[in-house]
Amino acid sequence: MKIDVECVPCFVRQALATVRRATDDESLQWLVMRDVGHLLDGLSTDTSPPEFAERVYGIIGAVTGNDDPYLEDKKRANSLVLELEAGFKDMLRTADDAMLTAVKLAISGNSMDLGVVADYGDVAALAKAMLSEELVVDDYASFARCLGQASHVVFVGDNAGEIVFDRMLIEEMRKVHACRFTYVVRGRPAINDVTIEDARTAGIDRVAVIVDSGSGAPGLVLAECSDAVRSLFLSADMVVAKGQGNYEALSDAPRDVFFLLLVKCPVVSREFAVPVGAAVVKHHRVG
Repeated sequence: MKIDVECVPCFVRQALATVRRATDDESLQWLVMRDVGHLLDGLSTDTSPPEFAERVYGIIGAVTGNDDPYLEDKKRANSLVLELEAGFKDMLRTADDAMLTAVKLAISGNSMDLGVVADYGDVAALAKAMLSEELVVDDYASFARCLGQASHVVFVGDNAGEIVFDRMLIEEMRKVHACRFTYVVRGRPAINDVTIEDARTAGIDRVAVIVDSGSGAPGLVLAECSDAVRSLFLSADMVVAKGQGNYEALSDAPRDVFFLLLVKCPVVSREFAVPVGAAVVKHHRVG
């Protein structure tokens, strides 16, 4: 997905919110915002939003010396959802279709995106509300069918906190069809996106092999990934990509991908022709 003109004010807002987390020094905040302005001046419209975001967050880290300003937010997110996990497990045990319920819970966790919201809100209430909603884009039947034929699933993570829901989903997927899982995280801190340490805290290592992308983009930009991750992505029997950033990076992927996300902005809303806030399970097909 290529960057849209409507993405520009969003990047400025994200840059300001992040640099304020990174430093209290107003002179450094001004320097970052001026540098982001220069970056916008040379922006190619062929750039994807995650590619540009990586440059923005790179400026913030270089200027402030703080390359992980969301570190404490990520810890809080994981702790928050881990404390709620027992209640979510009860929902799964009583569900008619536990894997569909786990899919919806995982999508509800995609709300925990500090690139979009200022705080995590009532995670339990959002998750419960999601269970009563229909998927607005519903390729769940295809998702279940592909899982039943897979020997290796690559799962691309998104945000801290959300990854606890991802682990619960993978647990349910393994009950339906026991196969190998690889979980891909960011190679460097990006907003509150998941890194290896976050994934281990959430217990992902109990259900999947964790690998980092080799990139600090807040989306799986294949051109910036390590050769090993590109190979895993292309060779897996099934790829599941969580969140809007991964959709923005992989919407033109050269293979089938299942996107699980909440639609969070007008640009992606138009891409899917659904309202902002819609829950999506989209099977991107090639050929």
